[in-house]
Amino acid sequence: MGRTCMCIKERTTEKTTGYKLVNPNNMNNPIEIAQTSFKEISRRFPGLKMHIHADAPVELCMDIPRQEKLAFDVHLNLQNNDELHLASGHFWCEWFPCSEQKKADQYIDAVSGLLAGKYRIVEHYHGKKAVKAELQIPENDRWKTIAAWATFYLPFPWLKKHYEVLQNV
Repeated sequence: MGRTCMCIKERTTEKTTGYKLVNPNNMNNPIEIAQTSFKEISRRFPGLKMHIHADAPVELCMDIPRQEKLAFDVHLNLQNNDELHLASGHFWCEWFPCSEQKKADQYIDAVSGLLAGKYRIVEHYHGKKAVKAELQIPENDRWKTIAAWATFYLPFPWLKKHYEVLQNV
């Protein structure tokens, strides 16, 4: 079954992040960018167990398993040399090129928001099949989608539609 990652919507923040993502002498090294991103996420969530996998079939991979302070598994990785990926539940999307500071910052923000419970994933089902998953942020008393995953499906009217929400509370 194929997966399609839909366009990531632009989002700006006015606050400063308080960290420097890359070494100015090595601005385009995706491995260093991913390592620094993963370290920043680890620093922000010291109470979560996170595992780096050196043997994964991608350039760099970190899993954050379901645990007492996390209601679902989260998988982070760098692949295709410049794509930072976030996967959880049926949601999967990439931020690229990661050598752009803005993209790396958006990735760290998305992962941090999801882990902190500020952001959520809404999974759309037709029958038992997940057909769409959206990463959402709160905005003006509503939820705004900032990234989405979808797959091909035929919307048979007799299949029951339902939604499941992944949010760390």
